[in-house]
Amino acid sequence: MADYATQSLEEIRKAVVADGVIDAQEAAALRKRLFADGIIDRAEADFLFAVNDVVSGGQNDPAWKTLFVEALTAHVLGDASSPNVVDQAESEYLVEKIGADGKVDDAEIALLVNICAQAQEAPPAFHDYVLDCLRRSILEDGVIDDAEVQTIRRVIYGSGGSGGQRVDRKEADFLFDLNDATSGKPNSSAWKPLFVEAVASHLLEDEQSPGRVDDQEADWLIGRIQGDNQIDDNEKSLLSELLARATSLPARVRQLC
Repeated sequence: MADYATQSLEEIRKAVVADGVIDAQEAAALRKRLFADGIIDRAEADFLFAVNDVVSGGQNDPAWKTLFVEALTAHVLGDASSPNVVDQAESEYLVEKIGADGKVDDAEIALLVNICAQAQEAPPAFHDYVLDCLRRSILEDGVIDDAEVQTIRRVIYGSGGSGGQRVDRKEADFLFDLNDATSGKPNSSAWKPLFVEAVASHLLEDEQSPGRVDDQEADWLIGRIQGDNQIDDNEKSLLSELLARATSLPARVRQLC
């Protein structure tokens, strides 16, 4: 196994990207070097992004993605100035670095999701960015698979979301956007239950009108359901859930059931 203990980060970067792929031995050696002092500093974070930009899309060993996510999460959430929080400067840094090569790859999506799920707090703009990146990634093939359902769950119920562990309006819109785009496709069987559970939670577990759908929520819900000129199976299940659980449901919503 390569020994990077005495080499500079620039020397290591040139060595590991020479063939455009990171194998298991290189990933293990990088892990040993980067975590030697228990801290991932900014220079090491820059190094990780620089390497990933070169090897992105290659047949890298899975250990590289694991290291990339773990180390950069530690850099952002393990710092002394804002532990377990994504502060404004960290948010701007992540967005800048991820967007530097004009694409968001699987490792970067996994990083964003992991940070969003673990952070106790993050700027609303950062969460918006995560939702947008995740939406684009999921809709590349127009189908929501099992792994993507789990990813969506981690993001919308993560404490780093704009609504904390509650499902807020932006997250509910995100869910409807995905549902509209993938309606009728062979999605994971876990997608419908998540969609129904999360949107119902948004409507019935808010502070303004807990347990009921108020007039403003009804207007939003009708607009979202009728926005694509169809009521699909997932939306019918959502309406049935609201009919069964809500203590008050406006007549115009009941008419859709």
